[in-house]
Amino acid sequence: MTGGAKSTQHNVLHLVSGATDEVMSFLSPATRELADRGKQQSVVVLDDPVNRDNVRQLGKYAKTVRVKSRTNKVGQYRDLYRACVIELMRCEPRTLHLHGMMACVIGSLALKTSGLAISVLYSPHGSRSLTSLRLAGWLTLRAGRSLINPSRNSAIATFLPETSSLDAWRETFIVESPVNDIYLTPRRHESTKPVVIGGAANADGKAAETMAQIAVFLGAEEFAISFKWLGDVNAEASARFRAANIELLDANSLLFHAEALFEAWIYIAPSWTRGYPLLLIQAMATGVPCVALDCMQHRQIIEHGATGYLYSSESEMLGAIAALMDDRALRKKIGDAAKESIRKRFGGDEFRTRLLRSYAAALA
Repeated sequence: MTGGAKSTQHNVLHLVSGATDEVMSFLSPATRELADRGKQQSVVVLDDPVNRDNVRQLGKYAKTVRVKSRTNKVGQYRDLYRACVIELMRCEPRTLHLHGMMACVIGSLALKTSGLAISVLYSPHGSRSLTSLRLAGWLTLRAGRSLINPSRNSAIATFLPETSSLDAWRETFIVESPVNDIYLTPRRHESTKPVVIGGAANADGKAAETMAQIAVFLGAEEFAISFKWLGDVNAEASARFRAANIELLDANSLLFHAEALFEAWIYIAPSWTRGYPLLLIQAMATGVPCVALDCMQHRQIIEHGATGYLYSSESEMLGAIAALMDDRALRKKIGDAAKESIRKRFGGDEFRTRLLRSYAAALA
């Protein structure tokens, strides 16, 4: 854990219980925008090995306080709580922004201990909504609810909630994470031979099975279709993909990730998404036509038949893939419409406007 001597008052203290890609898709551009406006920021973050590269990025625009991860989770969260209390007392921020379910509870405890009267923003990234949570997340937030004063605190959701039952909060702001400009650049160049890319943040058994079936069904030599996968996979999915001749791509490099999508003919999202469908949004931003499993999160992104295709059965999925594979003009039409819809909704200007409005309202 690193820290420093007493300094001038900071504008914002961020507490992060896990610097996952989903959290970083919001937090990295948010800290940049706030820094560009002269806001002093600190970030207290759990420094676990899986997300270490993301943790390093946070130092670009804010002072970082890293808390080492531990196998003893109780001790780990106690360390995170103590680091938050120390940083609250050190920089006396005007706003405390809590990122993640555990951060919402730990930060509320730390704020109560500090005795400071400041504005709080809650962003339980990764939850399906602020009110319709997985049981573990709901119980965690419920345990800390007595520490949260909804009359003066607000929530920032990075995706439209499933329900409108948000009466517990003074205000709820929808500030959707922006897509990186690298995906929006006009660099699309389809490969000469067809390439189909599938993707998901984590390939569960069903997603791996679906992608493998597509590769086997369309993998006849005369079709000459290449199949690739973006996203983390477990050992079982990796073995299944290798057997189906699906190439695993390294998604850690944004440039490599974007280049793969620029060349693809079709992108497939074969599994439902909990929370923010980052990979699907990135794919649509490059202009590749997308075929996605019909679920609430994907319906909020794709207008069926206009900016992509949603499917609820294997026959619908294969029909959409076949139609796109056979018609280059259709691929361009759907891809261009998808890119424009993402640019308008998830571009930097829209994010900047919504972010600054939410912070200004929280301090009012």
